[in-house]
Amino acid sequence: MTLARIFEPRSIAVVGASTDPAKRGHQILRALGESGYRGQVHAVNPAGGELLGHTLLRSLEELPEAVDLAVLCTPAAIAPRLVRACGERGVGGAVVLAVGFGESGPEGTRLEAELAAAGRDSGVRVIGPNTSGLLNLRLGVNLIGTRGVRPGGIALLVQSGNVALGLMNEITRRSALGVSICCGLGNEVDLGFGEVLEFLGRHDETTGVIAHVEGCRDGRALLSAAATVTRHKPVVAVKSGRTTRGAEAAVSQAGVVEVVRTDELSHIAETLVSQVPGPADSGIAILSDGGGQNTLAVDFLGELGAPLAQLREATTSALRTHLGPAAAVRNPVDVAGAADTDPRAFPRALKALAADPAVGIVLLVGLFGGYGIRFSEGLSRVETAAADDMAATMRAKGKGLVVQSLYAAWDSAPLNALRHGGVPVIESLEVACRAVAELQRRGERRAPDRSRRDPADPLAAPPRLTAKPSCVAPTPHRAIIAAREDGRTTLTELEARAVLGECGLAFEPAEIIRSGEEAAEKAVQHHHGLALKLLSRHIVHKSDARGVILDINTPREARDAFERIVANARSHARARGLPDERYAALASPMLPTPVAGFLIGACRDRQLGPVLTIGAGGVWVEVFRDVAHRVLPVDDSEIASMIPELKANALLAGTRGRAAVHTGPIVAAARAVAQSLLKWDDIAEAEVNPLFVYEDRVVPVDARVALAPP
Repeated sequence: MTLARIFEPRSIAVVGASTDPAKRGHQILRALGESGYRGQVHAVNPAGGELLGHTLLRSLEELPEAVDLAVLCTPAAIAPRLVRACGERGVGGAVVLAVGFGESGPEGTRLEAELAAAGRDSGVRVIGPNTSGLLNLRLGVNLIGTRGVRPGGIALLVQSGNVALGLMNEITRRSALGVSICCGLGNEVDLGFGEVLEFLGRHDETTGVIAHVEGCRDGRALLSAAATVTRHKPVVAVKSGRTTRGAEAAVSQAGVVEVVRTDELSHIAETLVSQVPGPADSGIAILSDGGGQNTLAVDFLGELGAPLAQLREATTSALRTHLGPAAAVRNPVDVAGAADTDPRAFPRALKALAADPAVGIVLLVGLFGGYGIRFSEGLSRVETAAADDMAATMRAKGKGLVVQSLYAAWDSAPLNALRHGGVPVIESLEVACRAVAELQRRGERRAPDRSRRDPADPLAAPPRLTAKPSCVAPTPHRAIIAAREDGRTTLTELEARAVLGECGLAFEPAEIIRSGEEAAEKAVQHHHGLALKLLSRHIVHKSDARGVILDINTPREARDAFERIVANARSHARARGLPDERYAALASPMLPTPVAGFLIGACRDRQLGPVLTIGAGGVWVEVFRDVAHRVLPVDDSEIASMIPELKANALLAGTRGRAAVHTGPIVAAARAVAQSLLKWDDIAEAEVNPLFVYEDRVVPVDARVALAPP
């Protein structure tokens, strides 16, 4: 069944239609009439009779065959039975409004599972339960009961009815945009974010999506859909509650713009939908009537990593001619009072900026729209003409324009003219800066070199995130088999080296030491120092068991170190009730001091699947949490983009006489760790910590691999 039967239904059944105006079964039936729905409407109530011009059917069995959509305005307990009855009549989908399912406790969880089974068995696609409803304004499908919302191109994908109503009101009141579809997903018992977002990506009337996510049953499906949809439609999201590991970076990786404030949602969505993104080789120009706001805008954009345009000399000369000797013309551009008596200074300056190839987007900040209010009513007509001129100039040049005005909340004819011309008008300077920064970032994402993939690369993938990588090995690695036979879910370091080595990670030679005498002999062979590390089948964290001793220089030191490691291990095992075993050690030569120590890890996130992590390594990784995440699979360019996100990246730049570090070996090491999870389903987590980073090579010092429970 196509989702068009749900989102573009030709017939709707209101099950639980009510004569009580306070109940949803009455409100929805009335809203369908008021919203101009032209399809067939069937009202169902066991009492029969007439309601709002409809003859009430006494049961679902009286429905005609193949109604597209049913909205269940009924108690939770009977929803599974009604969904099965819908299936018997060929109904395509059901919107279950009732609460009292998984969000309400164990009994609700049981009822929710029953509802899910009813949908699967009957072939009826279910939205909800615990949903605010469904809206398609163009067709008059109003199963929410809202009034006064302007139709347009923004789709809302939400899990909160209040958030949905707030966004619809804000879009209608504060922009020239409107709403295409609003879908409350509720508990996602069947239809979820990913599948609905895919539909919205193909929906012609939808030009952008705003998502509010409280909890997502299938995060990978959402990201997979987002990675496809965001290539041609912007998606802006806000999440409630704590996110799973790597989720914040994952949504960005999929092209979704994530915000933390709901007041940013509609402004950023409007900007991305209505304005042309700045090309990757361009920057942002700031045009204002006050130096203070200029400085703040520069600071805000700098914090967001948004580039300022480097204006050409011809541009600055033209600006000087148009604005006079007092103006600042280097970017940020300050008209310096030139607009106080003649607001046409703005369109003159804007024409010069728009003609500069280095300028992709212009952010206008200050009093525009308020000159007629503050100084003289006669200026309002001049301002309005200037507004029309500015909108037309940027539209003709194919460049973005965002206006921040202190008078955005006023009834201002010039600002209304900008809005009608498709230009976003925003009161908050911070939000306006975020909007233009995201517009610039969208242009950079769409640059051709960001989408190149090497077809010979087993980790390469199109932007869509596949649910199951195709490079999975048919059988487990021999080390994994050995651990399973031993009843372990953690590999020894030697086994972890073998697994990661097969994926391309090169380790320094290490030898197994089983006695103090062997350790002493090994010390004789290594004149530059020896490192001994505990080798155990049951102790995972060697440092916690005091199982690592470095800088061993003599045979006696080596013998004593081995005996100390074994004694420490036995004490640690007894204290934690771990099985006894014959402990050994790995001996390896001491390494020179690295430029930096990194962590490379990969794990299977419950919602997102395999996730790659790169961060500052060593024993302090849990303290500083200087990490970057990506959902797998990714290619080398995506891995490389993680490194500049780290504070530890500053160590790689080359300071105090050191040469800059080549990041290629770091990327290759991360690729190998990622490959282990993509190749073997048994591996739940793989980690190298630390990875010693030198100017032209990396050396993995310690490795750990954990298996999924059998």
